[in-house]
Amino acid sequence: MTRASSMFDLISDQGEERPYFETGGIGRSHGFYTGEEQYRREMSRIYGRRWLPVDHVSRLKDKGAYTTLNIGTGSVLIIHGDDGIQAYHNYCRHRGYKLVEEAAGKRQSLVCLYHCWVYDRNGKLKSLNGTYFDHFFEKEKNGLLPVRTEIRFGVVFIALSDDAPDLDASLGEFGEFARVYELADLECAEAKDYPVASNWKLVAHNVNESLHFPTAHKDLHRITDFDDAGTYDLKGDIVGAWQGIRNAYNSVSMTGRSGRTPMELVPEADRQKINWITILPNLLFGFTADYVMMQWVWPESPGTCFVRHFWLFHPSETAKSDFSHEAVFALWDKANYEDWEMCERTHRGLSNPLWTPGQLSLDEEVVSQIDSWVVAETADAQSPDTAEAGPVTNGANGANGAGTSETGKAAE
Repeated sequence: MTRASSMFDLISDQGEERPYFETGGIGRSHGFYTGEEQYRREMSRIYGRRWLPVDHVSRLKDKGAYTTLNIGTGSVLIIHGDDGIQAYHNYCRHRGYKLVEEAAGKRQSLVCLYHCWVYDRNGKLKSLNGTYFDHFFEKEKNGLLPVRTEIRFGVVFIALSDDAPDLDASLGEFGEFARVYELADLECAEAKDYPVASNWKLVAHNVNESLHFPTAHKDLHRITDFDDAGTYDLKGDIVGAWQGIRNAYNSVSMTGRSGRTPMELVPEADRQKINWITILPNLLFGFTADYVMMQWVWPESPGTCFVRHFWLFHPSETAKSDFSHEAVFALWDKANYEDWEMCERTHRGLSNPLWTPGQLSLDEEVVSQIDSWVVAETADAQSPDTAEAGPVTNGANGANGAGTSETGKAAE
């Protein structure tokens, strides 16, 4: 396949004049960032209703391989069964005991440690281990409760609701980035979770703008060029930006140099670029020519969240005897801790009810896009930010189709 000269050749026309560029934007209210009521709306109307990206298929390649994820007050188990990857509510059907605590692993049977009910890798109840029931109990109806599961571009998605908006429409132009960077074929070399004492939206803001690189991230600023950057206007529930890599370097890492072969389809103009693309509400991709990072932010409360970070590489590179991702991990692990401190201090500032929204610069368009999207998803007549929101015109427009496409669907 012929390689495009630029990602701009593969996506929709990008208007050079957008309303945001006339005045910049304004932040939202104290309550929008730290309020209990806004948090409840987000958990119900976004995390409780929409399709959520939860993992990458490379972590679930073998039958019995599983991962777990806490979403709000719930927990989800994602496991590779006989018919593919499927998610379940991570609780025993008997008394609601949380079934699996480990973040990842491999099991062919799942044993509840409370009363030793046993489930197989397909969620079916295998054994009650002596628990007495008579004619009123139907074993086949007491397997694990399934969660709607789909796979797109190597990303596992779940929906906790039956009326989730159409997944393919929501993904919009994301598929072009996924195809070029061969996302479905990559291997996760490392994963790490970070607790953060801030509202999840502040983390989403932070990882979607590079305005703070020169002051907060000396190592990143040395490699990436703040003045060679811009924002995308993308179709679907996605937002994005791009940033150049300085000419002296060819990789976003602590050394800035890599002997890894660039992925074949990455456009020439993007080989010296990092493309920051976020699937709303909470998954950021850093697409580079020699690796891809995935970074989630998951809400836990109005003032706490956790970040899950993956580093993915092409299998032709991970198979090499001298493969190492140490320089990549070292850069981002350091930058992450720098980011979390900024997010936590920002949250403490925004927790002051006397704080008033500040002016956003032209370099913070994606911050405004994220907030506008969240407002559109959660606003009602009582919402203090409804009047501020206006129409969502930045490409992060919610899709409201019914049902989902069968393409790439995991077995139910």
